[in-house]
Amino acid sequence: MMLFAIALLLGGGSLRFPLTRLIVEVAAAGMLIWYALRGWRAPVDRWSAAAMILLMLIVLLPLAQIIPLPPSIWTTLPGHDDAANIIEAAGLAPRWMPISLQPDATRLAAAYMIPPITAFIVTLHASPAQRVVYGWVIVAMALVGALLGLLQAGGSESFYIYDTGRFTAVTGLFANKNHHADLLLIAILLTAALTTAGQQLGLRSPSRLAAAGMIVIFALAVPAANSRMGLLLLPVALLPAAVLLLPRAYYHKVTLRSAAIVSAGVAVLVIVGARSGVVTRLLDRFEGDPDARLKFWPDVISAIHHYEPFGSGLGSFIKIFQRHESMGTLHFTYVFHAHNDVMEIALEAGWAGIALILLGLAVWLVGSWRALRPSAWGAFTPVHVASFFGITILAAHSLVDYPLRTLGLACVLAFLAGCLAPAAQPTDRAGG
Repeated sequence: MMLFAIALLLGGGSLRFPLTRLIVEVAAAGMLIWYALRGWRAPVDRWSAAAMILLMLIVLLPLAQIIPLPPSIWTTLPGHDDAANIIEAAGLAPRWMPISLQPDATRLAAAYMIPPITAFIVTLHASPAQRVVYGWVIVAMALVGALLGLLQAGGSESFYIYDTGRFTAVTGLFANKNHHADLLLIAILLTAALTTAGQQLGLRSPSRLAAAGMIVIFALAVPAANSRMGLLLLPVALLPAAVLLLPRAYYHKVTLRSAAIVSAGVAVLVIVGARSGVVTRLLDRFEGDPDARLKFWPDVISAIHHYEPFGSGLGSFIKIFQRHESMGTLHFTYVFHAHNDVMEIALEAGWAGIALILLGLAVWLVGSWRALRPSAWGAFTPVHVASFFGITILAAHSLVDYPLRTLGLACVLAFLAGCLAPAAQPTDRAGG
């Protein structure tokens, strides 16, 4: 439980905030060691085994990229000729070098994986009731972020956790307004799912009316974040959440009438919100591309081809992109990420990274199908629904941003994925 709170409280920054990342990574590493010492106690089926194999492959990728290779091998790798020429021009003796052109950054990328892997293992070891508790921790942190965002909207710099140099956006617990919006969207789904599942499991849960009130708070906080993708994905969270709050007899078989009621409710919310200046300013942002993603994506694609099939090394994007940035995209600031995780992984990890993305999609879709098929419906089904749509939101936003580059959302993703696996028996204590 503490892991998710720490990850969301201190893991809302990107690579520009190494100290808070280190705190989360150390806390997660300690918890991971504890699980290793106590032994594996979570139920294991074929899907859980496949997910763990995927995690091991993900961990092996950066480790393989930092293994020193003899000069006869690494100098022939695509994109490594510049490093070889520099060594030769400096009059230095040939040396062993890894695949990664930024090995220190790749080591940091490997350490970054510790918290989400730990969060996934914690969730696997949790009983249904414990998973509900973990979910409420995430919702509580989202509520803290929403209230913090309200204070940030007042214009005071003292309410920002991360000093990004810009204090004009509502960012909540994060350094980036888009990531704040993602957590709010997932909180909408979890609030509905945990309320319904908790009641069916006989757990102490808020009333459906109270849950609906919380959802309204989160829904109104999304436009305030001024996130374009957050507004686009708002219906993806609201529609399933509204259905999940219906009595069990209805959400198992949604009728046309109930779907129309839900759609009408969303329409009213959007119409009322559209009258505010916040939403007007947000919609104005769709007319342009202030982040210039479309302008520098061709440079990223060019760099991908330059380093394929092995990539430039995880964590190396900033330095590598600067080498390939065209004159037309030069700016007084530099690009931290590709704003498309598929592109960034393709650049840094090559074909192996793309293969892991495809494998991850397959594992997610199979796990979702197993959990959501009618024969598997049960008291925990609402959480399975929230997990599916929550992962969908994060995956969709990863095509135009980098939400999973924050430890907070990476751990939330791990929790959502872990909820698709069979839960442990209530007698097992998961910790976390």
